[in-house]
Amino acid sequence: METIFFGNPDTTHHAPLLFIHGSYCSASIWQRYFLPYFEKEGFFGAAISLSGHGKNDDRDNLDNLGLADFLDDIEKGVHLFDTLPILVGHSMGGYLVQRYALEHDVPGLILLSSPALTGLFASSQHIMMNDPPLVYQLGLLMTCGPQYADIDIIGQALCSGPMTNVERQELAALLQPESKRVSSELMWPCWTQPKAITPTLVLGGDKDVFVPVSDFRYSAATWDGTLNIMPNVPHAFMMDQCWPTVANEIKNWLVEQTVIKDTQSQARHNMAQHCPVTVL
Repeated sequence: METIFFGNPDTTHHAPLLFIHGSYCSASIWQRYFLPYFEKEGFFGAAISLSGHGKNDDRDNLDNLGLADFLDDIEKGVHLFDTLPILVGHSMGGYLVQRYALEHDVPGLILLSSPALTGLFASSQHIMMNDPPLVYQLGLLMTCGPQYADIDIIGQALCSGPMTNVERQELAALLQPESKRVSSELMWPCWTQPKAITPTLVLGGDKDVFVPVSDFRYSAATWDGTLNIMPNVPHAFMMDQCWPTVANEIKNWLVEQTVIKDTQSQARHNMAQHCPVTVL
């Protein structure tokens, strides 16, 4: 499994971060801005490429891969660390980490531009209503690859503003087809409710062409999480000029969670120090 590590586990007091990418891309989507930023801020973790994506050697088998395969990838990613990581999922990756958290202990979720557990139907309708030409280009991307799709149309939907020639080439290098099987499976809603509520940040932009704001609100309600709908933020903000603002919001939430956990741990320690022990 392609894995991109960042940071130093020996110098951080934060939980590890495991980044899960969305559709049509791989772990490299995080590599330019987000991973260096979080390493500089003292975090440690990794970004993984799901099966059939990135530099994994099973790309020829992509269309046979489904939801269960991608959830197995997340399980493998979790076991890269000695302690449970906070799961950071973008778009399809955000949906996947929610499905994973329904069945596993997770110390935290960060859902970025993520569809809700109700599936991709609302997202597909949102795209058709807001950008019909994008639907056709995504079809070309899925069936034929980025060399046959209009990168300008896809890029303008993912990010804000026109792209330079260099940005166009960089985006084309990041894109790839997506599994037809998983795209079909994710259309179906999952009505399972979480057995345990984990600290959750739901962050999305009001300029997201791919996922409606209603999905962000639904996810925040599902996980009793912190909802942050950011103005003028597009779907793929990790590639956009607004990325520092979004990354800083994520960092602040992570720091707040660490402070809360540290405070609770100290409170338990103080209570143990002052409470008498009764031997039966």
